[in-house]
Amino acid sequence: MTRLRPLHYIVIALLSLLALLAAAQYQRASLKITETQIIETYASQYLTLAGNNAKLTDCRAMPSTKTGIRMVVICGPDQFDAARHYEFHVGPLGQLIVKHGPGDWATRDPIAGREAA
Repeated sequence: MTRLRPLHYIVIALLSLLALLAAAQYQRASLKITETQIIETYASQYLTLAGNNAKLTDCRAMPSTKTGIRMVVICGPDQFDAARHYEFHVGPLGQLIVKHGPGDWATRDPIAGREAA
């Protein structure tokens, strides 16, 4: 059995400290962007995708229960309309994870209509 030398303990301590700093930086970055900023970002994408009938007030958001997804921004009319409905699944730092739109509803299950459940 090999004995750990003081240098090994120093290296392990430095690596642990580096991991803690990286985790703290990630947490700080995820808190820096607000939910409002995220919703506004994807609402503007919705306006571009949906065309003339789209309004900013068509968008709403809900927290996600899935790991790695911070929230789901849902854009479209109050009553689900497969031709005008979009969902943006957003990660912890505001990045787009998955986008579902009019062409996806035959194979995907929309969240719209289930928000209150």
